[in-house]
Amino acid sequence: MALIIERIISSFLIITGLSYWFYSLVWKDLVKELLTKQTWLMIWSLLFLPWGLVVVFGHNLWVANWTVIITVIGWLITTKCVLYLLVPGWSNFVKQWSDEFLQRYIQIAGGVEAILGGVLLFLSFAR
Repeated sequence: MALIIERIISSFLIITGLSYWFYSLVWKDLVKELLTKQTWLMIWSLLFLPWGLVVVFGHNLWVANWTVIITVIGWLITTKCVLYLLVPGWSNFVKQWSDEFLQRYIQIAGGVEAILGGVLLFLSFAR
């Protein structure tokens, strides 16, 4: 089960990271739209919370190797979704960011995410 979760999360990181990188303008618009109404963030969180929980409950491995990164990602997804559901206004600081900064942030995060996903996917097949 843990191996499947590792490969799914790694593939997800590659695909979404590349999407962030190539379509940062579209993602910037989505973020701006999500921040206009707290209900959008709550719906978004309801969609992603199960993914975080699957990782937390199915891959909660606190070991001294690369697989702990998957566990940390699962906890981060879960924590972020819980924050959006219980404290919807916690991310209001992003509203203060300029469009250019937000788009560049998304693009850089996408590059880092795609590379991380690629490394993790490679490692999952190398074991």
